[in-house]
This record gives sequence, structure tokens and C-alpha cells, in this order.
Amino acid sequence: MFSYLWNLDEAHSCLTPQTVVLQKSDAESERLRIEGNKYYKKKLLEKALRFYNESILYATHPVLLFGRGKSEEKADGQVTSASGSAVYFEAGNSEIVYQPLALGFANRSAVLFELNEYDKCVQDIEIAISGGYPRILHCKLLERKAKCFIAQRRKAEALQVIETALETLLSLPLDETKRKSSQDSLQQLYKQCQTQSLEDSSNTPTCKSDFPASGVKGLLQKYKTPKPPLLPDPSANIPSLSSTVQLAFSPTQGRFLVAEKDILPGEVLIVEEGYSRVLHLDSHLKTHCSGCLARCPIPLPCPCCPMVIFCSKECQERALTLYHGQECNTLAALAALDIGKNAVLAFRILMQTTYSQLKEMVPIFQEEVLDMPAEKLGFNSNGIYDSSEYRTIFHLVTNKESRSVSDLFKRCAMAFVLLKLLEKSHQFFVNAYGTVFTATQEDILLSGITLFTHMMNLPCNAHSIAELKIVENNYQQSSSQEIGCGAFGVLSLTNHSCNPAASRDHIASFALKM
Repeated sequence: MFSYLWNLDEAHSCLTPQTVVLQKSDAESERLRIEGNKYYKKKLLEKALRFYNESILYATHPVLLFGRGKSEEKADGQVTSASGSAVYFEAGNSEIVYQPLALGFANRSAVLFELNEYDKCVQDIEIAISGGYPRILHCKLLERKAKCFIAQRRKAEALQVIETALETLLSLPLDETKRKSSQDSLQQLYKQCQTQSLEDSSNTPTCKSDFPASGVKGLLQKYKTPKPPLLPDPSANIPSLSSTVQLAFSPTQGRFLVAEKDILPGEVLIVEEGYSRVLHLDSHLKTHCSGCLARCPIPLPCPCCPMVIFCSKECQERALTLYHGQECNTLAALAALDIGKNAVLAFRILMQTTYSQLKEMVPIFQEEVLDMPAEKLGFNSNGIYDSSEYRTIFHLVTNKESRSVSDLFKRCAMAFVLLKLLEKSHQFFVNAYGTVFTATQEDILLSGITLFTHMMNLPCNAHSIAELKIVENNYQQSSSQEIGCGAFGVLSLTNHSCNPAASRDHIASFALKM
């Protein structure tokens, strides 16, 4: 079916998606920063933070080059979703080219200082100074950085920063009045730092916000994401599953989980990060981290597009290395198609897995379908069902035999559109050495069939990812809001029940079954 559709000229003329690119804009970054300044002056910190975040997203960013590390190749085609590392390279004169970005980070650091987020404030200051913040204003940022250290009782670091600021001040082209004012302020801070017993935790830091505490306390605390629980007694052959539960199979029900012993209310049965996950493209890209899916009030930007955010350098590096670096130039077009969350997830799975690995693994998996009993599909050669391996996702049931011809053709057409986007990205048909090549008919069919498979198995097996929105003064009004979906090989072994004995919850990208 896919081969027939791909060979139709009419299909290419009708189903080829339009190229949509959202680019960085220093003009938009400046506009957003100016709006943020207005709210900062009015002491409306939450709104100021929101505009400064947007300003950082739109500002032109230094060029970052990322490359996948060599993944460990195994005889059975096993591949995990966490391979590769990123290497950063900065290009150009940052003092000239990236000043809007530096100004955005510098202004946001002022808000973070008022919110007592000292570590994040210091991080923004360091990015601003290294990224082209006007040198004549460096002392202002260094003074703020010293105040952060004083508030954290890091006396030695505070004194060092103040000394650096005083040295910098002597080389700046300032009139004597401004120079003396800055020197007096820094010297006063220096004396204060020397005399204060910073090791005494009973002392109150002197560098607290000038803003009233009302509306500030807890602004960022309410977005803290807890760590997922540890699975106390994992299964020997399914590591994400509790040993209190076993995998079973029947011809009529397929695979399902059964309890081996009495399970108490609240016991954790599954803790799984899964193979791949995506945010909803229409609503949550700028509020949640595209790496771990946690809510992200102090984001780092993608260096190339203004669409996505990351909660940390670790998430930024991992996402840009494994998938976003490859999908960045097609993400706006994918969002414009609006063809459903499962299509987005299928696109992500292929980008994340890479074509060179698919070409090696998919023929092996196709043979496994023919040779292995259904209950053993997804287990590797060591007898382990590891949900970080692509094998577990490929082998999820498609229910192909139960689908109508029209349903199959619709999913085939969606796979066609996604493959056209993969072609347009110039990031998918890349060999193991990173070289782009022109796809052959064999390459097209292998990729198209794999996409088609996922357009059938994800609707039956992918799980929504949600966060709980708590209404503090009325907990009964709290509600769960879907933010994305993911491919969880172990969670997909559970079957639906109208009278369930377990519930599914999420902590960022982790799925829990209790």
C-alpha cells in the first residue's frame, strides 16, 4: 500500500507538506524585553519573568554544533534511547552579534534575584557576561552576583567577585561621578561581606529583595518537580516492572499483567521513563521542557528556533543531540499540519532512532515477528524487556487485521506526509558518519513501512502524559491536564479495564503505575 502511494505523482503533489520556518528575531526579542521592563518597574515579577523568557527565546543565539556519540553496537541490534553526547562550538563575535540575548539574560537575572533564586540568577549573569552584555555595565551584574553569594553565605566567592568588579571599574570609560558612586557601593558591600559572619545560619542575609513578599513567595516553588520513586523490588527480566506482577499471555487478550501476590493500596508497580515522548505542539512547547517535560519557569532556549525550551543545560544538550537538533527545522511545519499527537510521536521516534540504526534493526525485528511467539516479542537476546530499547516499541501490537481498508489508507497517507517531512529536514537520511545521502527506493520503503507501523501501534499503545493542576484552596477542584504523550514499552503491557485496580500517574517524563 505504501509503495503504491509513494509511486503516485498525484500523492506527491497533494500530500507534500508546506515548509514553515519560525526564525529568531532580535527585533521581537527587544520588543519583548521592553515589555518585561515595564512589568519589572511595576514589581509584577511573574509577568516580567514571562516576557524576559520570551525575549531570550527570540534572541539570536551563538551557533552550537551537536554530534551523536558512537552508540554501542550489539549483535542482536539492541539500541537504547540515551546515546551520544553534544559538543558546543561558539562562532562569531558575541559582543556584537548576541547582545539581545545577553540583555535578556541580564534582565531576567534581576527578577531571579528578587525571587531569591540565587543559583539561577548567577547562571544568567554568567551567560550574559560571556555572551556580549555591554562591558560598561558589567559592574552592575558583578555586584548582583556578589549579593547572591552573600545571601548564600559564600563569603570567599563574594569577596572575589567584588574585587573583580572594582578592578573592572577602573578600566571603564565612566565619568568620575558615576565611577565614584559605583566604587562606594562596591566597597560598602566588600566591608559588609568581611564583617558579616556568613557561616552563622541564624544570620539573616542582608541582600533580600526590596519588593514586598506578597505575591513573590512560592512563585517558583509551585513549579518544583519531585523525583520519581524507586521501584523497591524490580522484576529480573522486566526492570521497569515490580516483581509482584508478572507478564501473562492468552490468544484472545494478548499480553497482560497479573498479580503474583496481594498488592496493597499505594504500592508502585511500574516506574518507567520509556523510549520517547513529546509535548503537544499547540499549547505546551513554551511552558514545559522539551527534554524531560517538566514545567519550566526559568528556561534555556533552543539555539536555532523560538519554539521550544529546556529546563537545564543537561536537558538542552540531550534533546539537541538525540532529536531536537534533527527535527528543529521541520517542527513548525509538523505543528502546522495538526495531524494528531501520535503522528508527532512517530516522527520523534524515527528521528531519535536514526535511519542508520533503523536500517540495521528493522529487518531483524521483521524476522522476529515471523519466528518468535507473540509473548516473547520485545525481549532482547539476553531475555530482558528493556523499555529504553527501540525493539519494545516496534513490536507493540498494531491490530492491523481489525482495521478497515479506509483506516489503513488514512494511516498510510499520514506516514507518507511524515516521510516527506523527514526528507525535507535533511537530517534523517544520514549515514553512521553524519553524511547526508539521497534516499533510494529501498530506504524510502523501509522508513515508510516503519512509520506506517507506528501509525497503527501508537494509537493502541501510546500513553498520554499529564500533570496535576492543584487548586490550593479547594483540592477537590484539582484536575489532571494532558501535556503530551509517550511510547512506554512496559506500560503498554497493561490492558484497559472499566473497573481498574491500578492508576497511572506521571512525574515529568516518568510514568508510574500504582
